[in-house]
Amino acid sequence: MNTFFKKSLVLALFLAVGLTAGLAQAKTLDAGTAYLEPKFGVYSNANPRIGSMLTYGGELGYFVVPDVSVGGEVLGYSINQRKNPNSLSNTWENVGAFGVNGILRYHFVDGQTYSFFGGLGLGAMFAESKVPRNGYDSSFSQLAEVGANVFVVDSVSLQLAGRWQHFGEYSNKGSDNWGGNVAVKFIF
Repeated sequence: MNTFFKKSLVLALFLAVGLTAGLAQAKTLDAGTAYLEPKFGVYSNANPRIGSMLTYGGELGYFVVPDVSVGGEVLGYSINQRKNPNSLSNTWENVGAFGVNGILRYHFVDGQTYSFFGGLGLGAMFAESKVPRNGYDSSFSQLAEVGANVFVVDSVSLQLAGRWQHFGEYSNKGSDNWGGNVAVKFIF
């Protein structure tokens, strides 16, 4: 993902919020409502062989009952990791990857112009090389998140979520990623 696109996406998010602040009205998280979320995330990592990770992509979902949604997420990853984990030199490489996740979310606080939620998900990640270098180029992933939506108009909200995501084995061949993402949620 090029720098121009990343900067444009972040600028669009800030403009959407800034230009519509204070216009929020009633919204719906009712059964039968669908949503689309373009999103961007930043993560740190518990594995010393991996530095940082950026994510970008989107999610399409559906509220199956009031305040409970299921979604399908597709993400691109930009992972900064040690090129040679056994070397004393700090040579780093950038690895591209993509992943898919199924996510179940429950909005446990559903206010007039905001909501708080928790979510769990399962999926897979596929990288162009092993992540970490002693790990695998494809692996299962798990995630848990908590976050909030603030509605800026009837059917558009800004979403901020803290997330833990794991891929690979639960050893030094895997990765625990801690961070979060920001999204614009379009409800229709």
